[in-house]
Amino acid sequence: MMIFFIWVFAIVVTVPWVFFFDLVVVFDESPHVHLCLDVWPNPISEVLYFVIGNLIFCYILPMVLITMCYILIWIKVWRRSIPTDTQDAQMERMQQKSKVKVVKMLIAVVILFVLSWFPLYLIFARIKLGGPIQKWEAEMLPIVTPLAQWLGSSNSCINPILYAFFNKKYRKGFVAIVKSRKCCGRLRYYETIALQSSSTSTRKSWHYNNNHASITRRSPPVDKNAVSFIFNHTGV
Repeated sequence: MMIFFIWVFAIVVTVPWVFFFDLVVVFDESPHVHLCLDVWPNPISEVLYFVIGNLIFCYILPMVLITMCYILIWIKVWRRSIPTDTQDAQMERMQQKSKVKVVKMLIAVVILFVLSWFPLYLIFARIKLGGPIQKWEAEMLPIVTPLAQWLGSSNSCINPILYAFFNKKYRKGFVAIVKSRKCCGRLRYYETIALQSSSTSTRKSWHYNNNHASITRRSPPVDKNAVSFIFNHTGV
């Protein structure tokens, strides 16, 4: 439902491009050169579309939503803890270290989103809201605008790079997929290795009754080697 809503929202926001963008001659000395530019019936509609349709809906609103979602993720991660029978200083340090990694990754994602799109929206704000373009600005805009567009579009592929940089499990999982030469299916090597080191204690800790209607669980001994492995390979 969310993906469907995003597609509909994106189509609705960009519908005016179909009606108000046209090929126009910009340079009098080169009448054969046409650029695809927006030609609005009046300046007020042009400003309103930019402020509401582009600046708010396509930049400010996504920035607020991303920030709110990552704050909720941060709260969830920060409250998470692995239960142990005894307080272990090493385990506590591992938990804190993993949580700090997650927080750094979330902050980096938000900051890079803001910075990657900011130059392009700054240029558009200057064009739409800043009055007549000065001569030096007219000379600079054809150079900086494509760079700003490239920088903004690069944000669409930068998140996987961030995940690989901060996330050990992501890196190893990606390498495992490449080595498997499969584009579909599941790789369960993490779970298998982790369960191998703690399979004995896990099997002994669970008991099923005859009709399998209920499950009772004893307090199993904590296999610290298995816990350490899981922590080191959960991406945190």
